[in-house]
Amino acid sequence: MDSSQDFYELETDVSDSPYYNEDLAPTSKKARTWNMWNIAALWIGMSVCVPTYMLAAGLIASGMSWWQAVGTVMLGNMVVLVPMVLNAHAGTKFGIPFPVFLRAPFGIKGSNIPAMMRALVACGWFGIQTWIGGKALYELGAVIWPSLTDAAPIAFLDLNIWQLLAFLLFWAINIGIILRGIESIKWLETWAAPILLLIGLALLGWGITSGGGLANVLERSSDFHQPPLVVAGGQDQVSGDSLELALFPLADAGVPRARSMRVSLSSGSELGADSLLASAPLQPFQSALRLALPAGLADKDVVDVGVALYSDDAGEQAASPLQASVEYREDGAESAAAGTAMPFWKLFLLSLTAMVGFWATLSLNIPDFTRFARSQKDQVMGQLIGLPTTMTLFAFIGVAVTCAAVVVFKDIIIVSDAPWDPVQLLSRFKDPVVVVISMLGLAIATLSTNIAANVVSPANDFSNLAPRKISFKMGGLITGVIGILIMPWKLLATTGGYIFVWLIGYGTLLGPIGGILIADYYIVRKRWLVLPDLYRESGSYFYSGGFNPRALLVLFLSIVPNLPGFLVAAGALDATVVPAFFSELYGYGFFVGFAIAFVLYVLVAQRPAPRS
Repeated sequence: MDSSQDFYELETDVSDSPYYNEDLAPTSKKARTWNMWNIAALWIGMSVCVPTYMLAAGLIASGMSWWQAVGTVMLGNMVVLVPMVLNAHAGTKFGIPFPVFLRAPFGIKGSNIPAMMRALVACGWFGIQTWIGGKALYELGAVIWPSLTDAAPIAFLDLNIWQLLAFLLFWAINIGIILRGIESIKWLETWAAPILLLIGLALLGWGITSGGGLANVLERSSDFHQPPLVVAGGQDQVSGDSLELALFPLADAGVPRARSMRVSLSSGSELGADSLLASAPLQPFQSALRLALPAGLADKDVVDVGVALYSDDAGEQAASPLQASVEYREDGAESAAAGTAMPFWKLFLLSLTAMVGFWATLSLNIPDFTRFARSQKDQVMGQLIGLPTTMTLFAFIGVAVTCAAVVVFKDIIIVSDAPWDPVQLLSRFKDPVVVVISMLGLAIATLSTNIAANVVSPANDFSNLAPRKISFKMGGLITGVIGILIMPWKLLATTGGYIFVWLIGYGTLLGPIGGILIADYYIVRKRWLVLPDLYRESGSYFYSGGFNPRALLVLFLSIVPNLPGFLVAAGALDATVVPAFFSELYGYGFFVGFAIAFVLYVLVAQRPAPRS
């Protein structure tokens, strides 16, 4: 091969190898047809999705301003663009997919270990996106047949039959497209991208117009900094232990939307002062009640507080129930339910790690797509144009439109009921034509993201397990089945769990893989791979029995420091049994894992023989 060429093709016949099939074979020069705009459209199609729209929600709720949250999203995507472009280089130069790229550092068989780590995360994301798309179809059906919402939920699933059927229908659409092959994905992304951008801009236009201007809309973002209920313990000179309740309902011109409330106290199954009615209208940003603990609760260690808010003095409950707990310790001190505010620098670094983690998966398997690129310039410029710009714009749209909804819909009386989910927002519109068009747009957005981001990689990864038995299409089916079994609607139950367990958690696992790949390709091998050896047992990448123990040891050692913190965040370990250092370290898991793996691998990697 001429080393001055930009592309390399497989010139040796290795088709009889057990590690070869047509789906994993290097892309021919003739098949490398994706230009800069195809790559950019790919990223637009993947970035314009419901999770991106909701991405800034947790950051603002944690105390960031709207511009800090959107800026963190932008910076995170600029950071993750670096490993994205670096790993994409090998795909474009040699035409190989991600699992084959893994064979160089990990060995032909050893590549299955990091490939499966990537695949299982993708299966989780596939389930999440399929649930979101199915939810859009369900809301669309409810506009046409309102009685769908009356169906009783299936107990063990927490879904009614129509929600389940909508989820399975959207699942079947995804699988149907992936079975048509990679060119159908290119077609879908190219045509979906402009449609998705128009829908996002239309939502933004509605928010600015209906919300009284952009400045007025964004001003409401400060409402999300304060939880609607703060409960603290106290001591009353007359009655002893007491509770202090501070309520923060949404207000218009200083007038709270919540006008009355009912408070219930309990500890376990024992009820205390149930249905205490506040006699005066609520004042925003002011402690509303100080309650003495009734007999039977005063000697409890933990008291649970429930608050129901009403928009008038005796109407129906107008907000989701608010709940909090306060602890009374033996030394008489109390712990406030609201906790202590996190320093901004710490919140920023933690959030930045989460934003990088959002696309940590694609920063690894980007060769699955750039193997079809016409040139390195096309893949670099396409990603630069498509990824950080679209992610930042759509995160901003999510912030602005949600704040506008708070302004427009006066029945929203607490921030936790604000419609960050665009499906929830669009279901509020009364015009059936608007709802139908919007829900179809959301379904297209979710479909375009899901197919490219969450099916292509695991399909190749599962194929890599047994190339002679598992094709790309079979791998896609395996991905789909796992995506159902994880019950993704439960994974998305809380924003905190979504950002700080899921995103950071898988970043800690995948960061080291990226560090090893980049160190191996750029430092150890100087951007040179022997294509035939990636597919045969006699080659230089088979190592001892097909596994490279050095790479696997580095992978293990790079994950271990972040594992205790992840188990604490996931609830598998009590925080008291893990040193605080590991919980702190976990917050920066992607960067820590990447850096440790990069340095260790450079130190221990076996250098290849010089090229002749």
